[in-house]
Amino acid sequence: MFRPRPYVLALLAAGVLLAGCGSGGDHKTAKSAGPSARTTPASPSPAPSYAPGRVAAALLSTRDVDPHVAEQPLSTPALKEHAVPSCSLSAIKPSGSPEIKAHEFNTSQYGGANFGQIALTYPDAAAASAMFATVRAKVTACPATKHVSQKTLSGDRVALAHDDTWRASDETTPGWSHVRGFEKSLISPSSSVINVFYRVYDYVSRGNVVLVSMYWERVGPKASGDPVAKKATALLTKQFGRLS
Repeated sequence: MFRPRPYVLALLAAGVLLAGCGSGGDHKTAKSAGPSARTTPASPSPAPSYAPGRVAAALLSTRDVDPHVAEQPLSTPALKEHAVPSCSLSAIKPSGSPEIKAHEFNTSQYGGANFGQIALTYPDAAAASAMFATVRAKVTACPATKHVSQKTLSGDRVALAHDDTWRASDETTPGWSHVRGFEKSLISPSSSVINVFYRVYDYVSRGNVVLVSMYWERVGPKASGDPVAKKATALLTKQFGRLS
């Protein structure tokens, strides 16, 4: 959604057995080697089960994100619907009956940090895994480019027309399933000289939880999206530490 102001992620160690024979003369026989040692592969750790209260308490706060942000009423369309945000600010409705916690932080500055999260805590890991599979399928199927026409919203607001580019990638994050979406949205420079939005979406799952974080900044047309991606990575790393 756009408006004139900012808004609203087995190493198997094989044992090696060295067996030797005893040396001796013609009248001595070599001792028989003992029974072969066997290694037992380590069992994978069971999927953790998180209580909804623990997940809610572990979510990032304003002080984790940026000193200039403050918690705001949900304004990103998907988060307002308690759904998972996806490309071009579309929404993926949660399956099943998870406990849902969502929040959104916006900066008071024209540019700067903005952040939203939604946590889906399911009764079991199977339900969370099914939801994550749905999310992964949808975000990896998003079009690489898309034009979105201007829309009139409630409250005398307007979502300006914009052109989006999107890419999604599977990420290697130990202990977590992780897909990252990276989006660049371009509005007309006649609307604003600060006409680019970079958004980073991290979709992660572990045990009975699906967690989605969305970090974005509004920047000038020549600004790179790399600093935005690095900030999103730092926030996600901090979030993983809270749920380890």
